[in-house]
Amino acid sequence: MTNPSQQVMRLGFGFAVSQALRVVIELGIPDLLASGEQSVEDLAAGTKTDAEPLYRVMRLLAPEGIFTEVRPRQFALTEVGAALRSDRPGPRDFIRMINGEAYLAFEQLLFSVRTGKPAFDKVFGSPRFDWLSAHPEQAALFQRAMVAQGQGSNEAVADAYDFSRYTRVVDVGGGHGQLLWAILARNPHLSGVLLDLASGVAAARQEAGSDASRTDFVVGDFFDSVPVGDVYVIKKVIHDWDDERAELILRRCREAMPTHGRVLVAETLVPAGDEPAPIKAIDVVMLAVTGGLERTEAQYARLFEAAGLKLERVIDTSAPISVLEASPA
Repeated sequence: MTNPSQQVMRLGFGFAVSQALRVVIELGIPDLLASGEQSVEDLAAGTKTDAEPLYRVMRLLAPEGIFTEVRPRQFALTEVGAALRSDRPGPRDFIRMINGEAYLAFEQLLFSVRTGKPAFDKVFGSPRFDWLSAHPEQAALFQRAMVAQGQGSNEAVADAYDFSRYTRVVDVGGGHGQLLWAILARNPHLSGVLLDLASGVAAARQEAGSDASRTDFVVGDFFDSVPVGDVYVIKKVIHDWDDERAELILRRCREAMPTHGRVLVAETLVPAGDEPAPIKAIDVVMLAVTGGLERTEAQYARLFEAAGLKLERVIDTSAPISVLEASPA
């Protein structure tokens, strides 16, 4: 049985597991093991690495359920580890992204706790999204990571809400457009607007397919203005920002929408008490990296009120994400 000291020590070494995951992804180890077990010597030859250090990294990940050491120095891929293969939609790009510049910023978490400001700005000299705009390769990885993180949730949001009484849906900060495409596919009467920065709009155009004819692609800044529509969807955007900036995004929607319009914020709510939830870890990452935060239902209600909106209801979905519906106050 693990004693308290050992338990705390294990928590403290979480960074080692996180970076080890990134290493095996970068080396393509899950792909090499997709066809069957291999020795660490063969894996090292295939990845041009040193067998002994590679063995030590894989030995660390085996008890975490990524690999299994079927015989001494002979590894096989587990079902969990298979999620890291390049031919499967999954978390590999998210692991790569979060263990890059975000990981370096997180080392300064104490700065964020003391000041309330994002450590990322201190470490890299500019806010996270400004930095991404200046680093297109990392920005592309970030977009892929967000697509991976959203697997299944776009469809869940589109299925959970009844769009039948609306005519024009605006996806605010829509990125690659997966949520908008899911909504339009289920609602042939709707037209769509995708609002994002130039890089997001360019990516969405490439992936639009048949829905491009029903969509207006708008390059813009949601802090300045949003296009006219009668229902606004904002998925995993509000959590990127502090209350002042988040309120401004919602206020821009309130200014553009008609009296019968609605704002739909799709976010994962923070549960109360000691209940374990990944969103609590993500919340602290937001603190250090973007200055944003994950919120409770009560916090969202106050945010809507400050923006001239009223929280009408919270709709659960089949994924770990909720739809918060707000109307003009």
